[in-house]
Amino acid sequence: MRILLSILAAFGLASAAAAQTPAPAPADTRALLAANTRPFTYADGRLAGPGADFLMGQMARAQFVLLGESHHDHEVPIFAGALYGRLRQDLGFRYLAVEQDPLAIADLNSPAYRGDLKKIAAFSRSHPTHLGFSSDQDLGFLAQATASARPGDPSVWGLEQAQGSIRYLEELVSLAPNAAVRATAQALLDDARAKESRTSPGGFIHDDPTTLPRLTALKAAFAARPGSRADVLLNGIVTSAEIYSYNRRAMAGERVGLYNNTEREALFKRAFMDHYRQVARAGAPPKVMFKFGSWHMYRGRSPGGAFTIGNFAHELAISDGREAYGINVIPVGGYEADVTEQGEWMKALFPDGPPKQPVVIDLRPLHPWSRAFANQVPVDQQAALRDFIFAHDAIVVLPNSSKATWDLTGFPVP
Repeated sequence: MRILLSILAAFGLASAAAAQTPAPAPADTRALLAANTRPFTYADGRLAGPGADFLMGQMARAQFVLLGESHHDHEVPIFAGALYGRLRQDLGFRYLAVEQDPLAIADLNSPAYRGDLKKIAAFSRSHPTHLGFSSDQDLGFLAQATASARPGDPSVWGLEQAQGSIRYLEELVSLAPNAAVRATAQALLDDARAKESRTSPGGFIHDDPTTLPRLTALKAAFAARPGSRADVLLNGIVTSAEIYSYNRRAMAGERVGLYNNTEREALFKRAFMDHYRQVARAGAPPKVMFKFGSWHMYRGRSPGGAFTIGNFAHELAISDGREAYGINVIPVGGYEADVTEQGEWMKALFPDGPPKQPVVIDLRPLHPWSRAFANQVPVDQQAALRDFIFAHDAIVVLPNSSKATWDLTGFPVP
């Protein structure tokens, strides 16, 4: 027994010593970055060059491609369009999931709008809070993506909460089961029209604390049949008002801000699965590209504390015997004047500053050396850097970007 205990003790000490021994760092992290950085071009909607070919090779087994973006940027939607074009042409992708209002995207998939940039812009002008991201470049991307929509088979899936209430309430007025409910819905619609605009998009659904109880009462009065059009609209707008209420209350000091993130990610997942099941019932599991804000595309938990739709996609792909591939797109020159806008810890990945041409940086070979990179930043920033390195498979840097333009709608620049 003593011999056994001695062996176990020795093994335990050896294991502890091994666990405490840091992995050897590469001689030069700059060299490691340089070896895994590849240039590409995306002019005229054509994604080409060594970086583009590398991405296509990495994504050959991917069921889902996750593009994490900085919103309201000029170049990101242009790059996204070039990437989506290659995914469709080379790898058989047919669907796009976006951080946009589901009702708005359903409208854009319809024959009245699909693929028509002028009509899509006119639609956005008529309902200014309906499409949360409606720059010229974002609308152009949506026109490209919806062009392939077919009846009963939408090519773009809107997974976001209701970003404005007017379009929902207009339809609910017409669906009201009696005059009293119709009057209640009309009163809500009148208030929404007075308070929601492009200069104050959250005036009604976010900022007004009376909105959620009034919408909840409207839902009860409707008593809509589960699964009916009215039920879908009511659930969508009530859930959105609830999510917005967490944000508003958190800004006032209540400790409910986390729920704004967790409930919203849960909404994304439910909406995604509704589309996913519909396509999967008809054949093979669909191949989908996502275009969302970068936090939503983290593998694992986002910096906001929620397990993301991106993480969900990674796990779902594994269950389908495939994988997901995550890209964090960093534009330089728009709202992000430098790569360190995301955090000073980014300097470890860009020790010589941002590149002068578009590049792909493969993060997978950096995973074993995450400590070597983390040791280059202050202790309080190391976790953020490590989380970022493991959250994504690649970084795409778009230098010489700028803020998006809004000429098609005339909306004020955010």
